[in-house]
Amino acid sequence: MNKNFEAISAYIDEHQQDILNDWRDLVNLEGHYAERENVEKAQQWVKERFEAEGFKCHVIELMPERAGLLVGMLGEDRPGKPVIFSGHVDTVHHKGSFGRENPFKIEDGKAFGPGVLDMKGGVVSALWIVRALNHIGYDEHPIKILFTGEEESDHVGNNADELYTQEATGGLCAFNMETGHIQNRLCVGRKTQLTINAEIKGLGGHAGNEFTKGHNAVHEAILKCADLMKLTDLDKGTTVTVSIIDAGGNTNSTSIPDLAHFTVDMRVFTNELGEELLEKCDKIMNTTYVEGTETTWEVVRAKLHPFDENEQITKLFDFVNGVAEENGFEKFGKIKLGGASDAGAISEAGIPVLCSCGPIGEYNHNIREYAVVQSLFDRTKIFATAITEIDNM
Repeated sequence: MNKNFEAISAYIDEHQQDILNDWRDLVNLEGHYAERENVEKAQQWVKERFEAEGFKCHVIELMPERAGLLVGMLGEDRPGKPVIFSGHVDTVHHKGSFGRENPFKIEDGKAFGPGVLDMKGGVVSALWIVRALNHIGYDEHPIKILFTGEEESDHVGNNADELYTQEATGGLCAFNMETGHIQNRLCVGRKTQLTINAEIKGLGGHAGNEFTKGHNAVHEAILKCADLMKLTDLDKGTTVTVSIIDAGGNTNSTSIPDLAHFTVDMRVFTNELGEELLEKCDKIMNTTYVEGTETTWEVVRAKLHPFDENEQITKLFDFVNGVAEENGFEKFGKIKLGGASDAGAISEAGIPVLCSCGPIGEYNHNIREYAVVQSLFDRTKIFATAITEIDNM
C-alpha cells in the first residue's frame, strides 16, 4: 500500500459530504455551452475554489458567444514537469431542462442532474485530488488545470483545440476528467468527427406522369449515401452514418422532389485515416448518379482531435492500474471510444493522456444521465495517490 494512500483515503472519507456539496453546487449552476453567462458562473465557481488551493488562474477568451478556457497552475516553482487535469464545465442541457430549480439529487447511490456525469463530477474530483495532495503536503510536481466553457460545441469557431495543445506542451502527463465508463474502463483512444453536409438540386414533376422527365434529388441523395455507407471499416474503427436526409421540404407523395439535403457523420481514429476517407468521399460526391442533378457539399472537421494508444499512453495506463491494484481497488479496463474529447488535442502536445477519468455512469447528453457516487470517491483517491508516485512511472 502506498505510504500516502492511507492519509489521502482518510481525508477523502472524512470530507465525503463536503465533496457531495461541491458536486451539488456545481451541477446546480446549470449552463448549456451557448449560455455564456450561465457557464461563466460555473467557471467562476471552479476558478475561485482552485485559487483557494493556491492556483494562479486566468481565463483565455475564445469567442464572444462562448465562455473561455480556464487555465491554472499550482506550484509553478516546483521541480519537474506539470501534471495536468483537463475537462469542461459546460453541458448539453439548457438551463431549466430538468424542470426544477436545483436539479441535483442522489438516489440509491447514484447522482442525477445536468452534467453530473458529463462532466462536472470529473471537475469536482480534480478539485478534491488537489485538496488531498495539499493536505498531505505534496510539492513534487506543479499541477495544472485546463477547463473550457464550450467543449460540447466541439470548439467550432474558435481555437480552443490549439490552446489545449499549447498549454499541455511540456507537461508530464494528463488526466482528462471526462465521463468514466460504466464498466470501470479508462479511455486510451478517441475518434474525431468529419461531417458532410450536402445539397442536391434536381427537376421536379409528377411522379406518375413525368417519371422520366424529372430529375429526382432524393434518389441522387440515396444513391450517394448508399456508397458512402460502404466506406465503413470496423476493423479500422471507421464508421460512416447517414444521420439526416430530407426532400427539401416536399411533403407530397406524388411529386418528384427537386431538392434534397443530407448529412453524414464519419468517425476515425487518426487524421491519416480521415484523409484517406475523404479522398474516397470526394469521388462519390463528385459522381452524378441521377442525370440532371447537381450536388454542392462541404466537409466540417470537428476541432476535437483523435488520439490512439501509444507506448506512452500504455505506460501511464499500466502505472495507474498498478496504483489502483496496490491499494485494493479493482483494476481498470481499457476502451477506445467513438466520441471525441479534448484529450486528443492534449495528446498532440506529445505527452501521455488518459481520458474518462471522472466518476463512472451512463446516459450522457440525456436527462437520465447519472453518476455512481462511490466511484467519485474511489477515483479521487486513486488519481491523488498516483500523483504521489508519478516519478516511478
